[in-house]
Amino acid sequence: MVLDVGGADVNGGYRQVFADPRFRYLTVDLAEGAGVDIVLDDPYRLPLEDGSVDIVLSGQMLEHCELFWLTFAEMMRVLKPDGYLFLIAPSAGPIHRYPVDCYRFYPDAYRALAKHNNCHLLEVWLDERGPWRDLVGVFAKQSSPRNPPAITPPVRATATVSLPPGSAEEEATRGSVHYLEIMGKLHETLQPALYLEIGVRRGRSLALAQGPAIGVDPEPDLADVQLPPATRLFTMASDDFFRDIAAQEMTARPDLAFIDGMHLFEYALRDFMHIERLATPGTLVVIDDIYPSHPAQAERNRRTRVWTGDIWKLQKCLTDSRPDLVLLSLDTAPTGLLLVAGLDPGNRVLWDRYNPIVRKYSEEMEVPAAALRRDGVLMPDDPRLANLLSVLRRCRDSGAKRNAVVDALRAVLAGNDAR
Repeated sequence: MVLDVGGADVNGGYRQVFADPRFRYLTVDLAEGAGVDIVLDDPYRLPLEDGSVDIVLSGQMLEHCELFWLTFAEMMRVLKPDGYLFLIAPSAGPIHRYPVDCYRFYPDAYRALAKHNNCHLLEVWLDERGPWRDLVGVFAKQSSPRNPPAITPPVRATATVSLPPGSAEEEATRGSVHYLEIMGKLHETLQPALYLEIGVRRGRSLALAQGPAIGVDPEPDLADVQLPPATRLFTMASDDFFRDIAAQEMTARPDLAFIDGMHLFEYALRDFMHIERLATPGTLVVIDDIYPSHPAQAERNRRTRVWTGDIWKLQKCLTDSRPDLVLLSLDTAPTGLLLVAGLDPGNRVLWDRYNPIVRKYSEEMEVPAAALRRDGVLMPDDPRLANLLSVLRRCRDSGAKRNAVVDALRAVLAGNDAR
């Protein structure tokens, strides 16, 4: 059984997460409303027996609970000895009374709740996305409760898949120069003090690194590639890497980063957001797979061997949400590259708007004809590319401020480079 405490459907809920018929889902709240199964007579007393619930969850309720420590104790009381309690509460955001708004929470608050109730805080993390910056915690009565049911992850772009080929049109590719040739040119020109790659796949792009490099991929296949000795590989998902590893293991800020991981918009967006926070004004981010050659290649559910997913949306998202960035798309084979420069580690636009952005762009959208035609793309032999890289390297080496970097790069693209 799953118990949702404060589960009225005000701005959505969690019921759909447990839509599988093996779950019995009950919600309790203080008043009748959409999705409410049980109305509480006493806000600090749950009408259930001790140890009767497999999963207790409560999202965006705790800040409205005047005596939240009493409610937490009740949730632990009804939890089975091998059950889990999932708690989500904001650490930031404006006042939003419903009918009161009393608190904001930080990781030590959850640790204190576990200590006071003699239970275990198994995981806690602060989600920096959105204005609320939710604190998420997983509690249990035992230090090692039973393993939760396995969840099948999305199909990764880097995973080896066995699919029947689509039609010739669906499997077509374009591009004047292979992307690996361009990546090699970027390494040669920029000479990054640290190269960061998300989505290693078979390691061919990571092997191009000429200095210290970090690759991140949960399931790399390096059978045919020998990585350079200064390269470190972290076999984990990129979200986990940025949350748990990056701050400790990255001894320098990345001058060059390559995003080629999950071919779903929201994953690539998060990778870019995380990289920008670690960047300098001279950092260059390269994003693969921005140009599908057929709409079938851009579907979120993969059915073709050539698959870009909906990464093409990232260019539109950055153009609309971050006009302060410098974007340059290249006509590379097989699926195009997007270069992003002028990064601003302190910019929170994507972080604060993350949820509405994902809701908007995660929907199925028709790939614009202009993207399929690669309108406005720069040919890799255009002298502006070489000039842009040279200016970016010079700005990085001189420690130029961000505004100066952006102005210099835009002058190059406009054909007004005064080097």
